Amino acid sequence: MRIVVWVLVGIGALVVVGGVVWPLVQWLFGALLWLVPVALVVGGGIWLARRGRAEKKVDGAPGAPQQLS
Repeated sequence: MRIVVWVLVGIGALVVVGGVVWPLVQWLFGALLWLVPVALVVGGGIWLARRGRAEKKVDGAPGAPQQLS
């Protein structure tokens, strides 16, 4: 009788995994497919902004006094 109970528990676990966990895992992978490109675009934008700011600092003459405008 114990074997029958364990077999039914195993089948129930497979149903729970198939019905609840598997769609959740698919949703997480779908979210990752959107989050990775968004993170790359945002990171690239930040990198470009910092790079542009660094190039502007190099253009000024070293030691030149700053003027208030």
